Parts: sequence; C-alpha cells; structure tokens
Amino acid sequence: MRRSLLLVVTLAVVVLSGCTALGAQEADPPAGDDSLAADPSVTDPTTDVQGWERGYWHNESLNVDPEDGLTEAELQALVSRAMARVEVVRDIEFDEPVAVELVNRSEYRGSGGDGGSPTAGQRAAAAERAAEFEALFVVGETTDAGEAEEATREASVQGYYDTQQDRIVVVSNSDTPRLAELTLGHELVHAYQFRGPLRQTRIPQNVSQDGIVALRALIEGDANFAERRYEARCGEEWDCLRRSDWTDEGGGGADGGDGGSGGNAAVDRAGPNLGIYLQSYFPYAAGESMVAGVYEREGWDGVAELYQEPPLSTEQVIHWRSNPDDARSVSVPDRSTGDWERVTAGEPAGRTLGEASLATMFAYTLYDDRDGSLVAEDAFRRQDGPGPRLTYDLAPSAGWGGDRLYAYRNGEETGYVWRIEWDSNAEAREFASAYRDLLEYHGAVRATAETWVINDGEFADAFSVRVSNDAVTIVNGPDRSSLAEIHPQNSRVAAADVAPAQGAINSTACGTSPPSSASSCS
Repeated sequence: MRRSLLLVVTLAVVVLSGCTALGAQEADPPAGDDSLAADPSVTDPTTDVQGWERGYWHNESLNVDPEDGLTEAELQALVSRAMARVEVVRDIEFDEPVAVELVNRSEYRGSGGDGGSPTAGQRAAAAERAAEFEALFVVGETTDAGEAEEATREASVQGYYDTQQDRIVVVSNSDTPRLAELTLGHELVHAYQFRGPLRQTRIPQNVSQDGIVALRALIEGDANFAERRYEARCGEEWDCLRRSDWTDEGGGGADGGDGGSGGNAAVDRAGPNLGIYLQSYFPYAAGESMVAGVYEREGWDGVAELYQEPPLSTEQVIHWRSNPDDARSVSVPDRSTGDWERVTAGEPAGRTLGEASLATMFAYTLYDDRDGSLVAEDAFRRQDGPGPRLTYDLAPSAGWGGDRLYAYRNGEETGYVWRIEWDSNAEAREFASAYRDLLEYHGAVRATAETWVINDGEFADAFSVRVSNDAVTIVNGPDRSSLAEIHPQNSRVAAADVAPAQGAINSTACGTSPPSSASSCS
C-alpha cells in the first residue's frame, strides 16, 4: 500500500510539515520596480514566461546595496530575479510568488520554543536515536544525543522552506540579516517541489528511517544540483549576492559553494558534532550525485521519473546506477532477561540505519580526535572535479541488505542489539572484520573469540560480534555479563527473523557541508 509522501516524510523533515493550498494564479503578472533595475529600458513580456518573474529577467542587474540590510522592495526584486534564475537552471515555471523572510542566527535559535514535557513515546524515540548515535560511535553515553543533534542543526542550517506557511526563511550569521542568493535558490527549488512533483509521489506506508533519508536525498539532491547549476552562472552571466561578500558572514562551505540550505554550510566547530554532521550531509552529497547522474543520462524527464518511483533506501541512492533490490525487512525477537527491557517508540520497534549510516560510522574516523583512520581520505573525500566532495560508497558498508537496531535499558543502564544483513557471507565477514578494527580503534580489547570490551571513555561498554551466514549481530551492554541478559549467546537467526520486504520497509520513521574542519531539513 502506498500513500502520499507528504503524509509520511514531513513527520521527519522538521519544518516541512505540510502544504498549504495554492491560490489562483494572477491573470496579469505585476511589473518590477524600474528604479531597482540597472537597465530600466529592458522590455518585460506581456505574459509570464520562463526566465522572467514579476518584473525581472534572470540576467538583469539590480541597483541594490545590501550592506545595511534590504528594503522590502529590494528583497522582492532579488526574490523575483532568483525565481527567474531557478526557472532557467531547473527548467520549471513558478505560477505563484514565494514569501521570503530573513532572520539572524540568534533569532532562528530562539524560534523553536519550549515543547513542554516529553511524552513516553517521545522519550522512547529519543532513546532509540541515542542508541543509534552510540552504535555509530558518534555520540557516547556521557553526552546528551538530542542536545548534540540540535546543536549541530542550529549551527549549520542556512535556510528552510516552511510548507505550512508556504514561505522561505533564510538564516544569516550577521546581526543584520543578509541574503545569500544561492541559499535562496536552493529553497526556491523546495518550494517548487512541494507545490508540484512531491504531491504525486507515493511511498510505502511503513517507510523506514533509512527510507526517509533516501527520500530526502531526492529532495535535497535535486535542490543541490540546481543550486550548483545556478552557481556556475554567477560571475560570468549573472551578478549574484554571495554570503562571502560580507566579512561578518564568514566564508562559504567546504564544498566550494556559497552555502545552501545546509548542503554547503560551514560548521561552527564550537557546537556541532561532526559525526552527526556527516550523517546529515548524505542527502545533499549522494542525492546530488544521483540526480546529476540521472540528468546526464535522461535529462529532466528522468529526474521527474524519480519522483514517481523514488529511492527507498540509502543503498539505492549510493548505487543508483546498479538499481539495487529493495531492502530486506530485518527483525530480531526480544529475548532479553532479568531487568533488561526493549525500548519501543512505536510499532514495529527499532530503527533501520542503512548503508549511509554505516559508511558514516567508518568515515567519521577521518574527523574525530583520535589518531589514525580506518578510511583512506581519497576513498571518502573527492579532491577535485565537479559535484559533491564526499562519497558514501565505502568497501566495509557496501553489500548492505538490511538492518535493525533495538535499544534496551535497565534502569539507568543502556544497551542495544543490532542485526545487519548482507548480500553474501563474504560481505558479512568483511564488515565484521572492519567493525572489529573499529572497536580496536576506540580502545577495545578482546575478551573472548566474540567479545570485546572498551574499558574507559564515552564508549566504555562490552560488545559481542557474531557472523551467521550473511548476518552480523552486534550486542552492546555495560559489561560482559549484561550481553547474555540483553540477547543470550545461544540465540540464532531464524528464517522468520529475516525475510524480503513485501513492497515496504518494515519500520517507521533532517543538511550541511562536508567538514574540512538541518533545510535544517529543507
């Protein structure tokens, strides 16, 4: 059974939480303010055409000095011209204007409000998310995972499109809000998406967390690809307002751009967690690579088809050329004993992390504060050429077939069971070997053939790693004795535990630039 994307995806894409109905198109498009046009003699069309919006052509220059902020007329002129430019680079037509608001970062941080006391379901979901970050070795037990995620999002977001109010908010680092044109262009693509093609996109009712990320890869990848085409015209064909034009805004992102809605944003090292940052960057990098590749082969018609049959796993985004099978639906029976209990935020229980998260787990060793790395830099970070700088196609995570992570708790103590299915026994063993190397990287010592212990630090815990056919099962607990209580050693993978998905990923359910050092979820 499939349902509208907006009924599912927007639950996980923060501000993208609904759509307003479109108003009637204006019969006569308004004229622009000639006093802002560098060449007032430019002729306007009698009807709305591609590359012209509300009085401004895509290649017009404007008499705008944004150093002391923008007047309402100047902002509207810049927005109209940006809409015309997006029409050109994305081959679309806007039927309605889009409202745009500029805020500084402190205003953005203060706009979240106090959500009140969390419900039991929200606490369980937070525990599952914390278990995910711990399993990926990006946030340890001594750090509040929710606060780490929020700090990363607040520091990196550059703008977002709010579907409930049908408006764009551009976030500026300066006290006087500035307009970064590429950020605006990126968000205008989102306005187009949620007004148009995403209304027809259908997805499985029980899409997994990994499936949500894959869908975001289509959304952000399309916007990032259009933004890169937009940027390519700046300087040569078009005059553009860049974030780097103002000293109080800082430079562009490490991806070489001006800073989109998060896809090219530079990260303030004081707050963000770079592991979370890498995970959240996936939709921008891999999504753009996928959309660019499809465009090169089939043009915009091919991209339009992606909205009809979207990717439903990050594996399908990473390996889009080979068209991987749907992810398997993986489940593990709850066999906990004693005072240990499985944390359940909803049905089905657990989370599917996906290939992108596994790649993040290994790639983060390039950026954390430990010596050495388990990944060669040139395997993860491209040094030249067009397009995104990061690739999530890493050997230890390739061959992923499906996974499920379950959080456990016993009072204040926590643990997890993580089963990962692979396309073959050889790939399962390759991952298990790389994972054991990761344990050693974090200071683990081998206690038995299948058991490892990290004695101190934020990831101090016991781990068991077992391979059975094409499955790897990882059990985590505070000490060795807890492993047998969380998931007994004699448990085996039963045929019913791992089965191909029947048209849906059996689970339930945002970016940022590659660190050289969420929008939020737009």
